[in-house]
Amino acid sequence: HVSSLLFLFISFPKLSVVYTFINIPTFPTFPTFHTFVDEFFLFFFNKNFTMRQAIIITGTPGTGKTTLSKLLSKEGYSFIEVGKLVKEENLYDYFDEETDSYVVNDDLLNARLIVLIEENSSSNPLILDGHVVEIPPSYVACCIVLRTSIGLLRQRLIDRSYTDEKIEENVEAEIMEVILTDMLNLYGPEIVFTVLSDTSTEETFQSALDILGKI
Repeated sequence: HVSSLLFLFISFPKLSVVYTFINIPTFPTFPTFHTFVDEFFLFFFNKNFTMRQAIIITGTPGTGKTTLSKLLSKEGYSFIEVGKLVKEENLYDYFDEETDSYVVNDDLLNARLIVLIEENSSSNPLILDGHVVEIPPSYVACCIVLRTSIGLLRQRLIDRSYTDEKIEENVEAEIMEVILTDMLNLYGPEIVFTVLSDTSTEETFQSALDILGKI
């Protein structure tokens, strides 16, 4: 309460005058009046200072997350490739040679992503491109899960020179809707949307724009 009021008084000096006035002991019949005033200022604070948020672009590897994110960046969105961030800033516990992937440290990653979201200077939400994003729901404006037909996904992974084992692992994840299920459990159906990336890049991009236009 004290820190919130101090911030408000510095930002809005007239409010301190009002609070000082009502702080005069002229309300003997209201023993919890000042508690009410504190809560009022907190309500004012929460309503007038909007928390910065992010848009999660996720999906099985090969579904087109980075392609879509780069197109959205041309519309004024800033984006972070979460996979690159994990490697560049050592936000992982170790590299698993058996699965040929980094084992992400969720605590380190989430803390870093929240800092990046709050530091985003754009009027648009920050786009997080990756399939390991599990930030708190209050930071998420919406989540777009890209889906791709199994045949096309398999070919894309072959073109990336994935091992047979890694291809089958990702194909199975797509068949079982692992990422979509995870996102629905984390953020709920109200802000989780699916976009098919089997069509042209332009159609996928337009579908995403239509979704973002509603948030």
